[in-house]
Amino acid sequence: MSTGIAKYAGLLLAPGAWAINTQLGQILPYVDCGAGVSWSTVASFVAVAVAFAGTVVSHARFGPSEARTNLFVAKLNVLAGLAFVFALLMQGAAAMLLDPCLR
Repeated sequence: MSTGIAKYAGLLLAPGAWAINTQLGQILPYVDCGAGVSWSTVASFVAVAVAFAGTVVSHARFGPSEARTNLFVAKLNVLAGLAFVFALLMQGAAAMLLDPCLR
């Protein structure tokens, strides 16, 4: 990933993973009801990993010689990524706690 795009990884990967996980959360409970594996939970925690990876890439963009504007953008992307990681963790917890056949 180039350094220009790397500072935006937290802002691009995390919301993308959340959007995909939200759509899968509407589809996978029907699959989960008949299967023995909770694919909704698996999808949520894979999305957490993707979002966290994007956040780590944005955090790695910090450097002592960076301009203040670039540091602000990188820190903002890290905070946004962490907010989406938290939302994905809550979706994963809900997928673990709720029975998909109750729908």
